[in-house]
Amino acid sequence: MEEEGLLRELGFTGNEAKVYLALLETGQATAGPVIKKTGLHKATTYQIFQRLAEKGLVSSVMEGKTRHFMPASPRRLLDTLQQQEERLRGALPRLEAMLRAGKEKQEVTVYAGLKGIRSALDTMLSEVGSGGTYYDFGVSGLFQEMMGGYWDSFQRLKRRNHICPYVIFSQEVKRKNTYLLENYYGRARFHPKEFPSITDTFIYKDTVALFVWTAKPPIAVMIKNADNARSYRNQFMLMWKNAERR
Repeated sequence: MEEEGLLRELGFTGNEAKVYLALLETGQATAGPVIKKTGLHKATTYQIFQRLAEKGLVSSVMEGKTRHFMPASPRRLLDTLQQQEERLRGALPRLEAMLRAGKEKQEVTVYAGLKGIRSALDTMLSEVGSGGTYYDFGVSGLFQEMMGGYWDSFQRLKRRNHICPYVIFSQEVKRKNTYLLENYYGRARFHPKEFPSITDTFIYKDTVALFVWTAKPPIAVMIKNADNARSYRNQFMLMWKNAERR
């Protein structure tokens, strides 16, 4: 039946469509004629009457001890469609925000060994770009110790490309490694020695890079996710605000 198929496209179940169409044909009726037309069980029919009533498509009255059911005008379906459209329009901004969030990719790349870490650092400087900046905390001096001459080249590359980082060193660096502080290119502050870290955390653009120098071999984990990078950057700024000046 064409009308039944149309109602199902509008969200009716098959049995709901049968009951509503049967009631349209009979007009005001008790459950008996509808049950006879649809062939449905009595209990099922009453359940469907209840669901249709909740949709505003069926009403009922008691005449004596018998309940009579009446169908709402099919034009009520147009009102329902309009209400659904209005709700959908109201929900569209939230749905589109969910889509954007779902589209945002999170890429995780792991570099192992000193050559791998050098590649990660070269990639970072390339992505930061000339005149850019990055943020770095948890600096213990292990980068300079582990990478040797590359550390000096890294400082020269930053200076040449006007890449000015903000870094928070451990207080221990001030006491143990004057060479690092004298040759480091960037703005520096210090966190108390009571909070040591053996992992450098770099934040730039939409990426957080974790350098675990004590792993065997040492590794770098690059996590590309804008929300994650924003969260780490906020954490860094709070630490920077409270860190000791150079």
